Amino acid sequence: MPHSKDLLVVSPVPSHPQDAGNKKRIYSLFKFLQTKSFKIHYLLYDVHGNGYTCDESTYDAMSAEWDYFDFLLPSSDRHKGFGNLRTKLLNSPRYSAIASKGIYLPIQYKIDDWCSDALINFVNWKCKNFAISTVFVEYVFLSKLLEFLPANIFKVIDTHDVFANRNLYMFKNTINSRFFTTSPKEEIKGLNRSNLVIAIQEEEKKYFEERTTSEVIELTHLEEEKFIYKQYNSLTSVGIIASSNPINVRSVQSFLDLIVETKNLSSIKIYIAGSVSGKISCSLPNVVILGQIDYLEHFYNLADLYINPMIVGTGIKIKTLEAFSYGVPLLSTEIGSVGTGSTYKFHNFPNLKELINHLDNLYVNQTSLESYQEASKACFLSYRKNLNLQLNSLLARLDR
Repeated sequence: MPHSKDLLVVSPVPSHPQDAGNKKRIYSLFKFLQTKSFKIHYLLYDVHGNGYTCDESTYDAMSAEWDYFDFLLPSSDRHKGFGNLRTKLLNSPRYSAIASKGIYLPIQYKIDDWCSDALINFVNWKCKNFAISTVFVEYVFLSKLLEFLPANIFKVIDTHDVFANRNLYMFKNTINSRFFTTSPKEEIKGLNRSNLVIAIQEEEKKYFEERTTSEVIELTHLEEEKFIYKQYNSLTSVGIIASSNPINVRSVQSFLDLIVETKNLSSIKIYIAGSVSGKISCSLPNVVILGQIDYLEHFYNLADLYINPMIVGTGIKIKTLEAFSYGVPLLSTEIGSVGTGSTYKFHNFPNLKELINHLDNLYVNQTSLESYQEASKACFLSYRKNLNLQLNSLLARLDR
């Protein structure tokens, strides 16, 4: 009997449109697996039940892209009274007001607070009615459904991030994020339900390996080479692209606030793209707000130099890898290059102030950016070599 290559993806995040790093990550991974003859069943689970994750265009795009597509709302589980209470509290205006003052409240989600009976029942139905051989759970907080699967199904958790004490990390950086956060004990409880845990970068792989009984492999973000070949002789403009999550908004706003204080950079053109455009405040005449863009190649042809101004964050910074894949000159903070493998100093500034000082020097001296262009290309080629090894490692486990 031939081995089934039907793969079920359970995700709280849609694959379309690819306007945020997590969506790009999910889309690229499962498109790759499609090329390896896997039939992709994509289940989009709206954890909050408000329909926000899937409008008509998203539904149509995902239905056309995947072999099977389902959209599911959570059930109102009465036995989850405390979980529902935690969700209401963590999303309340009062909690946001307290958090904005830097006051920490020790409230964490339990690992299963966002996983409803409706999801467990639907996944069971899918596995009984289709020849599913592997189930991918995107994010550990949906891992409970793995406990109800037949033993012959290979169970994978694609982590994206470390969620243990995530709120503490955010509070220390005065960022109020409403996304999932839990205790180390609860996160490990979720991870131990899988046969395989996928970490998105090396540091997180080591962290999970020290704690979980499941096998852990590293699989970073999938990008293809799209090098732009043009001359970068001088610096007249920079570009930033980001989604509108709180970390990006804070980082881009901090960058612009520092630009205001840097006299020499008052005339450099700054292009801001992505949904972060609608969340920032800036009246500088040299800042051009592009909003959402349809063609990344056009954006990466627009400026002379690109910036990843991340001041806080976990996981891997897809914005940096994307810039590498286009081979464009890049400046980044150290946090913005975590997991990319770059050791260049201009990809690893310890803070935004030093990054902007370097940008100021480049602009004043009209330094050639050719070496920065070559550095991006070299970083991407090295990254891609490691990625190919990681993909082969994943395929070996899925084709067992």
